[in-house]
Amino acid sequence: MLRTLIVPAAMMVLSACAQDLNLKNAARYHNAGLAAEHAGDYPGAEQAYYRALINFRDGGASESSLSMELYNLARMEGYDCKYDEAEAHLRTALEIEERLSGPSSSLTTKRLFELARLTYDRGRYTDSAAYYARAIPAVQQLGIEQEDPVTLAAALDEYATALRRTGQGEMANRATAEAGDVRARHPDARKKYNFVRYTQPCRN
Repeated sequence: MLRTLIVPAAMMVLSACAQDLNLKNAARYHNAGLAAEHAGDYPGAEQAYYRALINFRDGGASESSLSMELYNLARMEGYDCKYDEAEAHLRTALEIEERLSGPSSSLTTKRLFELARLTYDRGRYTDSAAYYARAIPAVQQLGIEQEDPVTLAAALDEYATALRRTGQGEMANRATAEAGDVRARHPDARKKYNFVRYTQPCRN
């Protein structure tokens, strides 16, 4: 009887140690991915983020950690022209974040904007407009105009283009006018972020 109790207890200890190791490895790979991404080494970042995701899963990490790593991995896949994989991972990250932090949180809107840019760059303007239609009002409620009016105006411009490409001229004109109003209210604002687009030539 004693032996049968000791063996499962030992297995539990080993399992916990393995999970701790997985989480440490996940953090290491995540940091390596950040460094590679910063250096413009997107294939290297993709590999590192993929390994981080696997270790997070094996280590029983929180869903928020999985959402973050799926988002990171998806962007690198998109930069390396693996568009279908990128979109699938972004959608999964979005579904997780909507459930965890709500449909209008800052993390949810990050996933929405990335999907909007990805589908726009692939010429899927109906999908892009739908993502922008959700993301833009949400970030306006979060105060994006005061924080980063340049990015907001650029998103409104892109939303307007997507609307025009799908025959929604009246809505497009309103989005264009709103972008102009944002710029007029913040004439001295400077760009804070340079987003990598999904239009660069595919690598071998």
